[in-house]
Amino acid sequence: MNVRQEKKRKKTLTKKQVKRILLILEQFHEEEKRSDGVHWRSCAIRPAWYWMIVVNTLRFTGMRLNQLLHLRLRDVNLDERWIDLCSEGSKTHHEWRIPMVSHLVPGMRHLIDEAMKRGAGPEDYLFHYHRYVALMSEAPFVTGLPELQPVKGFFRRLTKECGFPVSPHRFWHTLASTLMSAPERNLYMVKTMLGHRNVSTTLEYVEIDLKGTARVLEKELAELTDVF
Repeated sequence: MNVRQEKKRKKTLTKKQVKRILLILEQFHEEEKRSDGVHWRSCAIRPAWYWMIVVNTLRFTGMRLNQLLHLRLRDVNLDERWIDLCSEGSKTHHEWRIPMVSHLVPGMRHLIDEAMKRGAGPEDYLFHYHRYVALMSEAPFVTGLPELQPVKGFFRRLTKECGFPVSPHRFWHTLASTLMSAPERNLYMVKTMLGHRNVSTTLEYVEIDLKGTARVLEKELAELTDVF
């Protein structure tokens, strides 16, 4: 006999948890500025300004970690506010363009400026952690695909600081669920934004609004309930 497995709820972050994450990163950033960068290289959350941009990029774009690491300077258009996601970093092996919200633009501009100061060109990877912690004289020699270890270390430390699990995938699930719970949601728009091949995948992020459903039932079934 086949037993149908119950669909697990997506692991998302609440608004309160997101605020907690941003507050902690801001605190590290302020400490970093006061210490003028002294002794911060041993901390996985340093440089805090860089990780703040990483977190904001993940939570505002819905891109996966592998797509973030494959992002090159040429893939970001600050004037027209879009980002090209390449096929190499895509789970579905195709590329598409996503919009960049205004809140993300200043951070992305700062990151690109810092990358260029350190000798990066259009073809270089934008989110290469070692470029931003290396000495200015060594930064131009930072090449190759960014390593996963600094990202893993960052999220491990951030999870410890927050007291709840934080991961790139949770930001992905959170954005998907937020878009699909919006009253004015557009299924095709969300499907395109997240890079899903099938609508059924996008629909997995639909969760029933119990209170809203109850209101509809009360209204639509009012005549029937009056019978009893």
